[in-house]
Amino acid sequence: MTRCNNKAGFVGCLAALVVSYCAPLPADDVFVLENGGRIHGRWQNRNKDPDENFAIQLREGGRLTLSPAQVQRAIVEDPRLDEYRQVAACAEDTVAGHSEMAQWCRQRGLEDQRQIHLQRIIELDPDHAVARRELGYTQIRGRWVTRQQHMESRGFERHAGRWRLPQDIQIIEELQESDRVRKDWLLKLRRWRAMMATEGAGEAYRQVAAVADPIAVSALRQLLAEEPYRQVKMLYIEVLGKIGDPASTLTLAEASLRDPDEEIFHACLKQLIRNQPPHIAKPYLDTLKDGNNVRLNRAGYALGRLGDRSCIPPLIDSLITTHYVVLPSNPNTHTATFARPAGSGSGGPLGGTGFSSGEPPPVIARTVRNEEVLQSLILLSGGVNFGFDQRAWNSWLANENRQAVPAFDARRENPDEP
Repeated sequence: MTRCNNKAGFVGCLAALVVSYCAPLPADDVFVLENGGRIHGRWQNRNKDPDENFAIQLREGGRLTLSPAQVQRAIVEDPRLDEYRQVAACAEDTVAGHSEMAQWCRQRGLEDQRQIHLQRIIELDPDHAVARRELGYTQIRGRWVTRQQHMESRGFERHAGRWRLPQDIQIIEELQESDRVRKDWLLKLRRWRAMMATEGAGEAYRQVAAVADPIAVSALRQLLAEEPYRQVKMLYIEVLGKIGDPASTLTLAEASLRDPDEEIFHACLKQLIRNQPPHIAKPYLDTLKDGNNVRLNRAGYALGRLGDRSCIPPLIDSLITTHYVVLPSNPNTHTATFARPAGSGSGGPLGGTGFSSGEPPPVIARTVRNEEVLQSLILLSGGVNFGFDQRAWNSWLANENRQAVPAFDARRENPDEP
């Protein structure tokens, strides 16, 4: 049904629908032709076979037959509109008449037609509160406005189904663009990684080594965690160190603590020592509380090489720690511990982590002296060594702090004294 946005137009629409005795007008189907034209009429053989011609009853009278090759598509009109035309043709052009029609349309799910009648109501009675509210209007300071008008007057814009401020839309679009670029980087880096097993390995290494975009860090982080080969890991670590932003810094710190290969630990730490990013000590300080003794010692070692003397107090606290050791429940069960390395890799305190298998074994607590923590304390203190005596270390630290406080000079409080 054609929408009417003014009184004269609406009356004209109704007049066009009125026929003798309010007889129903047939619904029009629309046939879109291959040449771009359109034909309106009643589709007589809707259940036809695909190769059968279209039989169309024209509104003006007469019949038309079209071949399937002539019709691009057929748009079948809602059959409920037949009844609507009959009822609408008999409706009065009054507030009451259109109110009844709006209710009738609501009951039959004809929302577009209902909107037409509500719109006509407020044309006849601009202050009709019910119709205004049904059309989404709100009265603000005595003026009826739609939600769209109200939100736009406050500076909001419609975006992705919600009202947002322009600056929020800009942030969302920038994040979406960044996400797209991150996905592109992951695809490119995976493609270059696959090339490393082919004759194009040299070019692939050069492409990866040239990466400098901070948005690529998330992809590098993912590939570094997945990579089994040390040589490729070293390449990713060098690229992350070159980028040097907070995300790459955190990635290097995580890899240094997580990767079982001790060479990877030292490679990550080398990049961090070279860049000296702010707040780099935090992930290592947090790991001093880790239940895994290997990671704890790695953290202690790293803090000493990063050279931050403010890390001395937590290092003292971590000189001696308690960890839980899993004992074998039978001779065929391997031993696993959270305090000592096991499996492949170095046998020292920076080596790989342990694993367990078999039946759930008993667990005991074990006190561990952390050698790498001690060595970092000696390094940061300038050569002082109290071994694992935490009380002596704390006394020394308190004395150091007292000496660091400048002596109070009472004469400076008296401006008349020289």
